[in-house]
Amino acid sequence: MDIEPSFELLRDFDALFRERHLTRAAARAGRSQPAMSRSLRQLREVFGDALFVRTSRGMIPTPRAEVLAPRVEALLTSARALVEKSSFDPRTLVRSFVIGASDLVDMQVFARLAAILAEEAPKVDLVSIAAVSATPDALADGRVDLWTGPEQSVPAGMKCQHLFDDAFLCAVRQDHPVLGKPKKSPSTRRSKRVQAAPDAPAVSLEAFVALSHIQIAPRGTPGGVVDTALAQLGRARRVAVRTTSFLGAPWLASRSDMVLTGPSRLIKALEAPFELATFAPPLAVPGFRIFQAWHPRAHEDPAHRWFRGLLRRVAALR
Repeated sequence: MDIEPSFELLRDFDALFRERHLTRAAARAGRSQPAMSRSLRQLREVFGDALFVRTSRGMIPTPRAEVLAPRVEALLTSARALVEKSSFDPRTLVRSFVIGASDLVDMQVFARLAAILAEEAPKVDLVSIAAVSATPDALADGRVDLWTGPEQSVPAGMKCQHLFDDAFLCAVRQDHPVLGKPKKSPSTRRSKRVQAAPDAPAVSLEAFVALSHIQIAPRGTPGGVVDTALAQLGRARRVAVRTTSFLGAPWLASRSDMVLTGPSRLIKALEAPFELATFAPPLAVPGFRIFQAWHPRAHEDPAHRWFRGLLRRVAALR
C-alpha cells in the first residue's frame, strides 16, 4: 500500500535535514529514536530515494533531499500559519532564533533582547553567528532566521526592514595628547578613573590626520567612509590597525595613542567603562542604516513575524 507524505512525515524530514543526526532529529521533533527511524524508512519509500546517507560526519542529505528541503519547509510554514495565526502565544513558544550579526548588533541589541525574552518568551533561545554566514542559502533552508547589517549589504532576494540609524564618532583615551591634557601613566589610569569632560573637545583636521588610526573593517577590507571623505578633501590618514572587532577597537584606543572613528552608539556605550574621550569627526562623514533581512518563505510565519517585531522594537531603544 502506498504511503502518503503526511504532515508528520514532512516534519520529520525537516528535522532530519536540519540536524543531520537521527537522535537529535528525534529530539527536535519530539519523537523517540525508533519512531524517527520508522519515519525515515517511510520517507525513503514515499520519495524513492535514500534521502540521508550515514557517514562519519553524520547523515548527509542526497541531492534529492537538498531539492526537497526548501519546498518541505515552505509547506510546513504555510500549514503552521493556518492554525497559529489565531493561537500563537510567545510564552509557550519553544524555539531557537539564529541571527547573523556583527558584535556591533550583539552589543546594541542582544542584552536587552535576552531580558525581554526572559519575561515574554522564556523558552526562546538566541544564537548569534557571523553576519557573513547568513547567506541567502542559509536563510532559504532555515539554518539562519535573520541577517542584520548595513543597508547596502542586504542579501539579494530577501525581505528587509530598517532597524536603526547611526553616525560616526571619534574616540581616544581620556589623557590623549591631542586633547591638550597632561599624559598620565597606565597605572594611574587603572587606579583612578578620569572623568570625561562635560563638553566634547574640538580636534582640528590637521591634528586628526596626523594621528595613527584604528579602522573597524567587518569584512577585513581596507578603506571606508572616513577614507573616502578625506580623499574628497585631498587628504589621507594612516590606518595603523585594521580589525573586524567592534569591541576590540575601542579597547585598543583606550590603551594607545591611536584614534578610532566608529559607530556613535557603540562608542557612547563604552566611553565610561573604557575611559574614552569622544569628539565629532573634524570633517563630514555620512552615517549609516542597519537593517534586518529574512527569506520570503518565513514572512508569514507567526513566530518569525513576532520575533522580527520584537527585534525592531529593541533596536530602536537608545
